[in-house]
Amino acid sequence: MQPWQDGTDWHIDVRGLPPPQPLVRILQLVRSVGPSGVVVVHHDRDPKMLYPELAQIGWQADMLDGEPGEVRLRLSRVP
Repeated sequence: MQPWQDGTDWHIDVRGLPPPQPLVRILQLVRSVGPSGVVVVHHDRDPKMLYPELAQIGWQADMLDGEPGEVRLRLSRVP
């Protein structure tokens, strides 16, 4: 599924994609939205490999409430 914008936030749904596609697509979107952007990730598992990658580029992840069986994260620049 292609990323979509809702207000000022970008969303990406990577549920059902085989590794490493979720990681690759999330990082591509993060790099494209710029430093003031926010990315909301819809995932079917906790993307543990994503967190160190985000830290290296100055981003952070916060857990949001999602649908049952969904891991939803809000990605943003570290202040």
